[in-house]
Amino acid sequence: MIKKVILAVLAVIVLAAVVGAAAVMRFVSTAAGTAGDSPSHTLFAVDRGESFSSVARRLSAEGFVEHPRAFKIYAWARRYDRRIKAGIYRITRIETPRDILDRLVVGDIHKVDVTVPEGYMHVEIARALAADTHIDSTAFANLFEDPEALEILAVEGPNLEGYLFPDTYSVPWGISVLDVAGMMVRRLDEVFDADMRVRARAIGLSRHEVLTLASIVQAETRLPKELPLVSAVYHNRLRRGMRLEADPTVAYAKGGYRGRLYFKDLEIESPYNTYRYGGLPPGPICAAGKAAIHATLYPDSACKAIYFVAEGNGGHIFSLTLKDHLAAVRRVRASKARITDDD
Repeated sequence: MIKKVILAVLAVIVLAAVVGAAAVMRFVSTAAGTAGDSPSHTLFAVDRGESFSSVARRLSAEGFVEHPRAFKIYAWARRYDRRIKAGIYRITRIETPRDILDRLVVGDIHKVDVTVPEGYMHVEIARALAADTHIDSTAFANLFEDPEALEILAVEGPNLEGYLFPDTYSVPWGISVLDVAGMMVRRLDEVFDADMRVRARAIGLSRHEVLTLASIVQAETRLPKELPLVSAVYHNRLRRGMRLEADPTVAYAKGGYRGRLYFKDLEIESPYNTYRYGGLPPGPICAAGKAAIHATLYPDSACKAIYFVAEGNGGHIFSLTLKDHLAAVRRVRASKARITDDD
């Protein structure tokens, strides 16, 4: 008789467990919202060190989990309750609690793709980040010359200019400004690989000097095919002991001025003004892309030109002598005058 009672009790327990497990699975597999609800997303933050009970309670309070106890039982049974990752997640009420939990465990945090174009200066990069993410452009700009940040990021220059590599980045929502800068500096380290470092030493330049010259090359032309030619001109000038006399360095000295430069601008007192000072400026003036860096390391060896002038269509005329250069300048001006008269 006792044996039968025990078996009956065990049967009830097993049945209850099965029924309970089925109920738990049903609860965690049912979204709080319905298919007809708007799929609008909500940003949900899991703090570092936050307990799973706290997360479950907040998910319930915000309407994402209707049965927090079942949610916790399921997480405990799967041993997920100690594996959730901190971060900011983009979730909806039409997701099931089980799907939400899976994302918390794998760390599927909300990310935003941000593209930093070649030739951008630090302030422009800060604006691009602020436009697409929560990143505070002011806080990001404050890193520019922060000694502690430069040391942490192992930046060789006096500031971050030129070390934030232009690329498309998947930026986690909630990331710190230092971490996002770190992503961009590490990308530069990947691009400027061991072969490039060997080549830099072979032509007698440090990586910082290569990045500095590459930024000028990047700023001078929009045509990829011209990058090795522009690079060759500046290498030729440096070998001859000439000043670089690069207009983009003057524009940078003016705070990144994008308008027309005048002769008076060439007298601006700044170590970045290569019309006044010989050699390279103290550091890069913008973010050079891989093609510009490669062109700086491998200038067109056949190009002996030391002058060039913009044609007005994105291209340039390259000249070996000052006489030819001045003639090219006159042709460009005459061409622009004809276009103006026709208008």
